[in-house]
Amino acid sequence: MSFDRSMARCSFCGRHTSEVRRMVAGPGAAYICDECLQLCTDILHDSTPFSTMALELASRPPVVVAAPNPRAEQSETATTREPREPLRTITLEIEQKQQGMTLILHRLQYFQDFFELHYLWIRHPFSTGFAFVPRIIFFLRDNTGTQWTGDHGGMILARPDLANDPNNAVYQGSARFRPLPGNGARTLILRAADPLGQFETPPPQPWQFEITLS
Repeated sequence: MSFDRSMARCSFCGRHTSEVRRMVAGPGAAYICDECLQLCTDILHDSTPFSTMALELASRPPVVVAAPNPRAEQSETATTREPREPLRTITLEIEQKQQGMTLILHRLQYFQDFFELHYLWIRHPFSTGFAFVPRIIFFLRDNTGTQWTGDHGGMILARPDLANDPNNAVYQGSARFRPLPGNGARTLILRAADPLGQFETPPPQPWQFEITLS
């Protein structure tokens, strides 16, 4: 995809080139101005976890830094886009509770060359200042020994419409993994961890689920 760089703005503060002294171009449509670059440098040299500067930067609204070129958009073929409809869906609806939190595995969806795990995470609401919701980190292993780690291309959204307790919030998430499980995969062992749990006392143990694939 190509971009109209005349519309470039700093990816961190949204200011145009004419509003800053220097602008550094990154890959694709990413840019950073000299002031935001200095702020990032200050954060790197601050040993305080979740410092005021870091939280201020994270709480900024997202910036559309450049508009896609319509002609280039039209020239993309359907084969370059990932499919929108899954080839197969496995309904799970299994849950575990620990330390006031509940993790519900909702479904697995298979696409052409990846699969997605969809889940609901019920916990105390995140504090004001989080412009993002920290995602759950996953480790998967099937019965053939194939492993998948991390959270690749997933997302998580607050779902206040699903909450029925003022002391809890519901977050709807998904995690994407490549490649697909092989033909011999019959079961999937899934471990999930809250990355913020390390700051709690005591830290929660990872959730663990066993999923039947066939």
